[in-house]
Amino acid sequence: MIVTIGGIPVYDAVISDEETGMFRISLVDDPAVMSNFQAFDAHKKPMMYAIQDEEKRLVRGCIMRSDFPIYRRDEKMGEYYVIYKAEEIRKMAEKYLLEGRQNDVNLMHQEGSDVDGVQMVQYFIKGDGIQVDGFDDCADGSLFGEFHVVNDDIWAEIKAGTYKGFSLEGVFDLVPEQNKDEIQEIVDLLDGAFKRIFKPNTFMSKLSKFKAALAKMLQEFGNVTTDKGVISWDGDEDLKAGDSVYVEDSEGNRTPAPDGDYKTDDNKVIVVVEGKVSEIKDAEAEVESDFIETDKGKLEWDNEDEDLKAGDAVYITDEEGNRNPAPDGDYTTEDGKVIKVADGKVTEIVDSKAEVSEEEVKAKRISKFNKIKQAFEESFDTKMRKISNAIAAVIDTENFYLVDAGEDFGVVETYNEDWTESHYFRYSITWNEDGTATAADPVEVKLMFVPVDMESPFDKGNEEEMNSLKAENASLKKEIAKLKKTPAAKPAHEEVKEQTKFTKTGNKGLDNLQRILSAK
Repeated sequence: MIVTIGGIPVYDAVISDEETGMFRISLVDDPAVMSNFQAFDAHKKPMMYAIQDEEKRLVRGCIMRSDFPIYRRDEKMGEYYVIYKAEEIRKMAEKYLLEGRQNDVNLMHQEGSDVDGVQMVQYFIKGDGIQVDGFDDCADGSLFGEFHVVNDDIWAEIKAGTYKGFSLEGVFDLVPEQNKDEIQEIVDLLDGAFKRIFKPNTFMSKLSKFKAALAKMLQEFGNVTTDKGVISWDGDEDLKAGDSVYVEDSEGNRTPAPDGDYKTDDNKVIVVVEGKVSEIKDAEAEVESDFIETDKGKLEWDNEDEDLKAGDAVYITDEEGNRNPAPDGDYTTEDGKVIKVADGKVTEIVDSKAEVSEEEVKAKRISKFNKIKQAFEESFDTKMRKISNAIAAVIDTENFYLVDAGEDFGVVETYNEDWTESHYFRYSITWNEDGTATAADPVEVKLMFVPVDMESPFDKGNEEEMNSLKAENASLKKEIAKLKKTPAAKPAHEEVKEQTKFTKTGNKGLDNLQRILSAK
């Protein structure tokens, strides 16, 4: 049986899926949690809404009280109480932050009343050592928030007492309360400190809330509070140079941020030009740097974890502590290295004393060979196929295959039924603009494998021997011609045969010629 308070049923608000949870915080004149927020000056002292100099413009208050019956009434369910228990408040708070909604604020729960310039700076749950002065009536497990109000109009209304507290907006499932003893304990502890008040027109319908929440979920953007209000950018990444930034007017319209400098709470300056961030200045940023002593002073570069290399920007710090780009020139280090600088960056680091080991030389050669090998292997198949196709287009047989090729030649082995051995032909190869090859001018060649130390008969050192062979061959031809014209006792053919009878001379050219002439 459902537990009641004074005959009115009690429900627990729970988060059951992605569509449920807290979606927005509203500034209201009569918070349902019956706990007004406090305002603080620069010294964190509560103020009675009086104008103070150098105000921090901070307001702190309870967003949702734990174990506190909140009265509701609608046409569907009639009268009922809703209780947010501590464990559900924690889930609600974590989901709210994970969805990046901490700066979603509107006025009096009115649709379309979203405001800028109300930035959350603290968000915490009371208990576990965290106490909140001035809110002793709020039980442990209650959710609190502290906001920085840079919106002048909103701050003026807070001071005037128009807005007195926070109220959450969200969609929750309602589960009937079953623990009578626990509810009775809550009622006794509060001692009637809750009331039956409900203003039907101040709350959005469940459907309207859901639509608003869905719209926010679909529009993911980052934001930051500045001295000129909140600026936002698309995406959930950190703001950087080049990002487009926006501001929202009082009606919730998002427009490009006007040009100018926007100072954040942590003293960064965001420079905006034509609606985009041109630069983010951080006066308090610590530059991690390293340095090296040179003949022209201490040369510095950013990032102490990395050695100086070509492309790094380098700096010189003057006597007044100003860090400026290093002038162009050569900077010699104590160990003899020369750092070449142009346009404030290292172009080259020369080490004249560096010794290259034999292993390093071998490694470089192997690396170079492997690069060439890889490039060749990547193009080999394609080029060989193109050369083979070019030869196939002009050769008069299908019985061939490519045995060797280069950029300007191709050698094929071919055969036919009448040959006792293969024949080899070399074709000239030219390349067309479309990447295809053309073969022409075939010349029969011999495929030979000889020792690498064999001397070629065409070398200059053998010219004398070749000339001698040519002279002997010419003399032999004249002798044969003379014999043909001279009568003999014997028949001419017998005489010639006798005169050309093979006798081995040891000269390869002459022996071959005599062998031919003496053949029957």
